[in-house]
Amino acid sequence: MALEKRLINIEKEKKKRPLTHIIGDILFFFLILVIMLDPTNTILHKKDIFFVITVGFCMCTIKPDWSKLPIILSLFCSISIPWIFSVISNKEAELDTIVALYKSISPIVLLLWIREFDLVRIARGPVIICCLIMDALFTIISIFPETESFIFLWSESKDYPIMMARRWFLGIEVFCMYLKSCISFVFVALFYIYSFFNKSDRGSKRILYLAIILFAFSFSGTRSTMLLPVFLIGITAYYQYKDKKHAKYFMYPIITIIGIGFTTLLIALMTDTNEASNVVKYGHIPSYLSLFGEHPEYILFGQGPGTYFYSEGFNKIVNITEWSYIELFRNFGIFALVIICIFFKPLAVMWENKQDKLISCTFWAYLAYLLIAGTNPLLLSSTGMITLLMAYSYTEMLKKKLNDEF
Repeated sequence: MALEKRLINIEKEKKKRPLTHIIGDILFFFLILVIMLDPTNTILHKKDIFFVITVGFCMCTIKPDWSKLPIILSLFCSISIPWIFSVISNKEAELDTIVALYKSISPIVLLLWIREFDLVRIARGPVIICCLIMDALFTIISIFPETESFIFLWSESKDYPIMMARRWFLGIEVFCMYLKSCISFVFVALFYIYSFFNKSDRGSKRILYLAIILFAFSFSGTRSTMLLPVFLIGITAYYQYKDKKHAKYFMYPIITIIGIGFTTLLIALMTDTNEASNVVKYGHIPSYLSLFGEHPEYILFGQGPGTYFYSEGFNKIVNITEWSYIELFRNFGIFALVIICIFFKPLAVMWENKQDKLISCTFWAYLAYLLIAGTNPLLLSSTGMITLLMAYSYTEMLKKKLNDEF
């Protein structure tokens, strides 16, 4: 059986898993569910509990992969060293923000056992549940508009786990809502999109799940989340049909037309002056330039996590903006390179095996996530860590399958 076929049908393998691993699957299922469904930990208040239970269970029952320890230590050191420098320099920092940061990145500890679990497969259930809830809420608001204010006030009281707004796109007002964690659905979304393009794996159930996911993305309202499924469908279609007979006669013209249209739409959305988020995002840039100009030492050692600076975008003193990669350098200086390498490392493994269609699609899906994360505060968060764990889990599964080939 081809590698790509076995990867997508891994759940059909007959090899019996040990009971400890089955229990681990269940714990990971609920951990992923509470992180995706309650990214702010203000609804269920169960993120910490499931994290501790999952880590404790893995420590007691499964042999750790110590080769992943340097990655874990590198991340914590890259955050701790700049923080120590900021304390020595008497820089004012928000202690609650620093504590929240360490709690947010703590799931990376699970890298020690990640080779034993296929998190992309485990995450399918949580993603479907989250999308079903969002689809239901959107449908209710569409049918009964008076419920919009009630749901908004509830979300506001819970620190906005669900974002709701009426936004203008190219002169058109649309109502949108999305879970803060929705971009972490990228691997599962790709799985069902790829299954749809494979007749043998299509199935009515998977088509239904794909429709549920795509519908949730369609009313999310942000440029990144609305265009991501379009990008994934385009990439998957390209790899599925590029080797077909006479494909070059129709594939490349279609790709060119779609690419030009996609790029034009993206540029139009990014430069839309009626869109408030554009004004805010681009307003941050002069503030960063001014900060690094006045304090060039921040490029080396960072200003430190939890520290503040004035942003023209918000027109006030803040400790975080949506420019994630610039924020990494502001907070951690050259140590930001270590953090970035940790996130980008799975891409290298995928690129080495790009001859496989599914792996190539996964490469582009994860790269798209990392690019989107550059303009959203997604990396150093619990949802960012879960996505990172899924990426490493996928590469570990890939290594196992490749070893089975020889």
